[in-house]
Amino acid sequence: MNPVVAQILTIAGVLLGAGATFVVTTLTERTRWRRAQTARWDDKRLQAYTEYANAVKQMVRSCRRIAETKNLLPTGTPIDVDAGFDAIAEAETERALKWETVLLLGDPATVVAARAWHEQVWQLEHILRDEGQDEATFVDAYKKAMRLRNEFYACARAYLHVTGGALADLTWSSLVPPAKK
Repeated sequence: MNPVVAQILTIAGVLLGAGATFVVTTLTERTRWRRAQTARWDDKRLQAYTEYANAVKQMVRSCRRIAETKNLLPTGTPIDVDAGFDAIAEAETERALKWETVLLLGDPATVVAARAWHEQVWQLEHILRDEGQDEATFVDAYKKAMRLRNEFYACARAYLHVTGGALADLTWSSLVPPAKK
């Protein structure tokens, strides 16, 4: 074989090998970067969803305490109603702050579920502020709030690819502890 041809083939082989190495390394690094970015944003979403859920849950707990005081639920310890509404207002402020992060980072289905949940909690507060409220109305609204909470968690878990099965179907009896004697 001609020495010039041999040198050209050697140079072509080196260039082909270098090009292939460059392409494989670039694709590998791009994949690694995307995976790291996805994990980073998933961590941020998880934190946003958790903080938001805790804020809404504080509103629900305050609503529940007021309902117990107004004899709309058969459990609990009485609370000063004005202090309870103040606690709801503080929790609502916290929820509104956390909501902005959910809007920024959340996937559409989870944002819709989150909005439905907090709007139902607003309905609980509205019922409690109404002087003519009855137990059945509050209990139905409370059950709906719990269903919407479960939908929020189901959407968040699905988007974050959290495994481990679905949330337990909570019955009303599991949500209301036995009345104190």
